[in-house]
Amino acid sequence: MRTASALTATLTLLALGLAGCSAPASTVAGTTTDTGKTPDTAPVASSTPTPTPTVASEFGEQVKSARGNLVKQLGQLAGTASSTGADTVTSRFAVTNIVVDQPCDSGYSESPQNGHFLGIHLNVETTPELADDASPTVSFSEYDWQAYDADGKRLNDPIGTAWSCLSTAQQLPVDIGPGQSVSGWIVLDVAATTGIVVLAPAGSAVGWEWSY
Repeated sequence: MRTASALTATLTLLALGLAGCSAPASTVAGTTTDTGKTPDTAPVASSTPTPTPTVASEFGEQVKSARGNLVKQLGQLAGTASSTGADTVTSRFAVTNIVVDQPCDSGYSESPQNGHFLGIHLNVETTPELADDASPTVSFSEYDWQAYDADGKRLNDPIGTAWSCLSTAQQLPVDIGPGQSVSGWIVLDVAATTGIVVLAPAGSAVGWEWSY
């Protein structure tokens, strides 16, 4: 059985959406001499500068659920930031697939306690800046997840017997250090074939959620 691994760095949620600022256009107006002649130097018009995308803009528009979580679609990028500054990205990740009745390959899997094994596949890339955090690892352990049915009722125990389903070769690594790129599965044990899963790491006030 895998042990719980809480996030060892405080995950600061990145604000989503583009914050663009435009300076008002201005011109340098020409003046005339007292003889009424136009000066030789033509007026120079300034252009409105193009907004520069912020760090947060790569994660898309910010949409929150009734639970206060950031709503994500399959394949949509999400990220974590340094505990020392929200503009410093420490990881980028995406849930790329959610499989109801996930096949097991561990060789010792038990029957789902709640009814269905739910496989969640993630791609994760951490940045070199993660090394500057006090605890330079991130984790997406099954102990950091919540599950809700189609009516929004939360499941008390979304792990159940899911720990027994997959071999370690298929599972996402528990602790991911700086400058790493990994892919793998998290498995939950849920009661419904449709619902919502929430990634709510320890130390984070707000999480991310996906419908399945």
